[in-house]
Amino acid sequence: MSFSFQLFKIYIYLITPFGLLFSSFNISGYIFDADTNKPIQNAQIFEINNNFGTTSDINGYFLLTFTAKEINDNEISEINLAIRVIGYDHKELLIDSMTYCFKCNNSRAELGKIFLKPKSIELNSIDIKSDIDESNQISDIQISGKELSENLKGNIATTLSNQPNIGINSFGIVTSKPSLRGFSGDRFLLTKDGDETGDLSQSSIDHVIALDMTEINEIEIIRGPRSLVYGSNTIGGVVNTGLLGDPKVRFKKFKKHFLIGNDSYNSGLYGNMMLYMPYKNSQLNLFLSQRETGNQQSPDGELENTQSLTEIYKLGFTRYAKRGFLNLQYENYNMSYGIPPYPNAHEDGVDILLLKNSYLINYHRDLNLKNFSQLNFKYNFIDYVHIEMVNDDENTNDIQEYLDDGNFHVSLAKITKNYKIELSGKKILYGLELTEREFNPAGFYLTPITNEKRSSIYGFHEFTFKKLGIDLQSSFRLGQLLVNPGQYDIDSQAANLILKDSEGNPILDENGNKISLVEDKEFYNLSLSFGIRKVVDNIEFNSWFMHTMRPPRVEELFSDGPHLASYAFEIGNPNLKSERIYGIENSMKYKSDKQSMSIVTFYNYSPYYFEMTKDGLCEIPEDWQPWTTHPCYGADYIDWGSGAMGWLHKYSSKGSEVVIKGYEFDWQYYFDNMHLKYSLSFVQGDSKTTEMPLSYISPMKQILTFDFIRKNVNYKLRLTNIDAQNRTGEFETSTPETFLTDFVYTFNFEAHSLTLQLNNIFDKTYYNHLSRIKDLKPEPGASIHFNYKVIF
Repeated sequence: MSFSFQLFKIYIYLITPFGLLFSSFNISGYIFDADTNKPIQNAQIFEINNNFGTTSDINGYFLLTFTAKEINDNEISEINLAIRVIGYDHKELLIDSMTYCFKCNNSRAELGKIFLKPKSIELNSIDIKSDIDESNQISDIQISGKELSENLKGNIATTLSNQPNIGINSFGIVTSKPSLRGFSGDRFLLTKDGDETGDLSQSSIDHVIALDMTEINEIEIIRGPRSLVYGSNTIGGVVNTGLLGDPKVRFKKFKKHFLIGNDSYNSGLYGNMMLYMPYKNSQLNLFLSQRETGNQQSPDGELENTQSLTEIYKLGFTRYAKRGFLNLQYENYNMSYGIPPYPNAHEDGVDILLLKNSYLINYHRDLNLKNFSQLNFKYNFIDYVHIEMVNDDENTNDIQEYLDDGNFHVSLAKITKNYKIELSGKKILYGLELTEREFNPAGFYLTPITNEKRSSIYGFHEFTFKKLGIDLQSSFRLGQLLVNPGQYDIDSQAANLILKDSEGNPILDENGNKISLVEDKEFYNLSLSFGIRKVVDNIEFNSWFMHTMRPPRVEELFSDGPHLASYAFEIGNPNLKSERIYGIENSMKYKSDKQSMSIVTFYNYSPYYFEMTKDGLCEIPEDWQPWTTHPCYGADYIDWGSGAMGWLHKYSSKGSEVVIKGYEFDWQYYFDNMHLKYSLSFVQGDSKTTEMPLSYISPMKQILTFDFIRKNVNYKLRLTNIDAQNRTGEFETSTPETFLTDFVYTFNFEAHSLTLQLNNIFDKTYYNHLSRIKDLKPEPGASIHFNYKVIF
């Protein structure tokens, strides 16, 4: 720090009226850019309730002084400090008299460095956030603004693929879903503004996530104790998305938001329109979006039947009051997409149509209770259905026509009703949640209609021990799940969920009837987490422990039938108990003016980890001719008579003892006009039951990026090395190493934002280890992704 700057600070103290003679309370700190680690000049820092403030200087430094008279006259017991800068996220800090002595002689709150996240385009809006949003872990990830635009792709999984220990489970890119530290399916949560998506994406690899990237303006990955606020099965973390049209964002004038873009690897074209229409104390939000893609291309040719069409219509109305708001939303989500052909299964592929209608009531109120400052209530109704068809030739995307005519092979529907009420305050939150679901399959599928009722109480609290300089976090979620299946056809020749002897023959009761294994189920679950955080100078230490319990899904309990799009005959296990996972994470982060470095280690153990896996594998000779004698004829791990070719592999729910562990390393250095970043991530999964590696675990990944920063322009060079994966599970094949090069250009000017991504610029042929069709085609080669956004 320069000598002249020290003199300037002394001068400020000396000219403050009576500052050295009478008691005062001073707040000081530095405002810095979170991306470039550079100071921000002319940031506005003010006390919200009294409209008293200051600005930061060229070094980002600010000093805000309250005299004893001001504190006494206004009866100030807490100071709500707001920080505002055009082009950056707003930030609010609460300074209370329990932590700092407002009336002590020359008392001072030194806040240190305060980092603001830049936005590519910032709107003049009011944004209300939860009090617990600041309780972050070192391993948490937040993506918005320019960073989101630079990584934006067709879905949430591909958008997150450049983050540490995140893989892509896929059956073609359209169906991609993220894998977090080796966890997939129900072992992490994907939410929209804190609410479940209401689809069936977690239940099978071929089910898409009913969420389009054009409606997302922020992605947050949450780990540790805070994650249990969202659900009980968060050992892998929570992927929470912030959406356009959030009622917390209020405007004074009519605002218009337009986005257009394209992806060259599948001739994709997309766009959206978001209108914010305020009137007095109300605001109407209208969102329209469409995305259309062709077949996926690769250096090895075209992957057939991977086209898609997505249309979203969303309408929201918000009535604002002095201390809260009431919001109503309706969303219509339509999608059609294809699953590529698979040899000796469905030679022409499978077509899927999806429809989801959502209705949301959202009530928010600011409180003035002792420990709580916000009350939130939500009711969410989601009506979801998708149908699967083989050899569809009717050339229509009207799902209602198929449902009315019954012209489909399999239909899977789910109605969800979710009620949630939360009370929150300064780093504290308690809530109640009730969810009712009706799972309704139809077609060539014996799984019974099933009703679920899930109730839970949950809480989060962070305590600060100032003398020790330690923050302690704790959270819990206590829940009950009631599963009530309907009638199961035990007399069907295809029924598998019946009591059988050791030779597979049905066991009959005293009346000569088969004995069904499908019956009512009740599960009680308790998830807990404890964490500790300590900061010593420039070093922060985090550590947390978590125990989660996950009751099985309906499909894991009672599935009995062909799942066409995943080319599997799935059989549930009605005897499954709740899955238990114990996890621990330790992390350390160093941050200075020029660089930052962090290392994170994690270890997860499950004595009862279940998944739907193959019962056996039939090796099909390349010269085998369909409709001739099958090379594995009579095998009990194949269901004969299912699928287009007359057979499908059986998949069943199994429980194993497993360990999943790994680490993540991140290093960043800030030059005057360049930002250098390196990350390394590794995860390993092993089954102690089979003494084999777990299937579909991502290989080690290293990413090196060079960010060249100019006034309105940013150039990014990204080098990615993905190791070979030779630690394969049962019935899994290895994947070779690959090295990829990407270049990203970003231009921002006033209300305009343009991003150009040149991905895999050397057209390398590479394979995704988590792809279920990697034996058919490699991943896309050289491709261009373009998007343009304007707000006015």
